[in-house]
Amino acid sequence: MQYASVQDLMDRFGERELIELTDQDELQAVKTPRAQRALDDAQAFVDGFVGRIYSLPLMGCKKPAPVLGDPHAVQYVPPPQLMRICCDVARYYLHTHLSPEHEVYLRFKAAERELQAIADGKTLLSCPWGGAPGQQLAGDAPGEAEVYSSFSRRSVSDDDLRGFA
Repeated sequence: MQYASVQDLMDRFGERELIELTDQDELQAVKTPRAQRALDDAQAFVDGFVGRIYSLPLMGCKKPAPVLGDPHAVQYVPPPQLMRICCDVARYYLHTHLSPEHEVYLRFKAAERELQAIADGKTLLSCPWGGAPGQQLAGDAPGEAEVYSSFSRRSVSDDDLRGFA
């Protein structure tokens, strides 16, 4: 499942910015292959974090998409926060020189912190239309780890401590 498309990048940041970031030939058009490569790299970056807690590839969120003749039809879409994060990371990858105070860099670092929170189990991906975006991995997901509540006593005698200063 693709988390974001070139059109999503244009919708978020504007066609003018994407032309400036992708068009080195001065043709005044968005170079889709360059933008798509940045999106693919961003998705791999996102999957590195999300894959620690969810089974990949994600199933996606079920979004109601009534079609003519079938009012109960649904489509599977990525969780909205992953689309936003993927766009922010791809935009960062398209820039070549950024200062640490630049808005693009700050958005990338915020995305990285959010992904780390997902990977640590502090934040879960959500589907605003209900359901779950994917299968959580057992043991790594919050509340699914095996907990040991009893431990054997350890005894230390004088014989065990002989020879230690």
